[in-house]
Amino acid sequence: MRGFIAIAAALLIACGPPSRDGNLGGGDDDDDGNGGPGGDGQCPAGAELVYVIDQFSHRISQFDPSTKTFVDLGQLPCQPRAGATPFSMSVDRTGTAWVLYSSGELFHVGLQGLGCTPTAWASPNNMLVFGMGFSTDAVGGGAESLFIGGGRSQTQASYTLARVDPATMATTTIGQEPELPEMTGNSNAELWGFFPSATTPRVVQFDKTNGTFVKEFPLPQLAGTMTGYAFAHWGGDYWVFLLKNGESSTTVYQVNGQTGAITSTTPAPGRTIVGAGVSTCAPVVIM
Repeated sequence: MRGFIAIAAALLIACGPPSRDGNLGGGDDDDDGNGGPGGDGQCPAGAELVYVIDQFSHRISQFDPSTKTFVDLGQLPCQPRAGATPFSMSVDRTGTAWVLYSSGELFHVGLQGLGCTPTAWASPNNMLVFGMGFSTDAVGGGAESLFIGGGRSQTQASYTLARVDPATMATTTIGQEPELPEMTGNSNAELWGFFPSATTPRVVQFDKTNGTFVKEFPLPQLAGTMTGYAFAHWGGDYWVFLLKNGESSTTVYQVNGQTGAITSTTPAPGRTIVGAGVSTCAPVVIM
């Protein structure tokens, strides 16, 4: 597999958590702080970037929000049950992607080398399909938790929001949500989500203690029947990766983190993006 692509120049002036030189996750679960969950809270090179997964090709790519361009890293070598496709993704502070398949199986993928390791995830509360995002436990801290929102299927009346301890995989239910969100967190200890809807799509900030909304940005421009979506933060803004019925590929929408206005629209030809992961090492503001 191809190695890690150099960090974009814009990140060199990004305000965010401290980083250190090093490699991205190596696709194993060793507790060495470099290649899997349970690291030392520091940020290896490349953990500041956004990564996306294609539903049909199983291709994982790097997305650079500063230039709005993609670089393909390779195809996921994970071996889920027959017929399963990528469903959602997040990235932890060690540079390891957590990839959920439509079968409910959860894998760890090292973003350098793309080594893939199955986890012991057991789908508590019938949560087979869900969006997810890491958020630091304290502003500027190195400890983080994984938040997931979903249920047994994509056609339920409500969905469960829960916190997952990355070290033990123990799950604590927080609240209920009316729709299935994709989620992202940041080093400000915030948790955000995108709710797709034919009539009322929106970006929201969650209260991490009970799942209620702290902020809500309606996005009527994105209304319509949606066949694929993903969500990530970067540089203080929010990035919606969206494919609607009748469209041939994903479009990337940049949402201003202060006003909720859509400030840019970027086509992604040939891509059906269903997972977008960014770690809490990503910048929260660009100088």
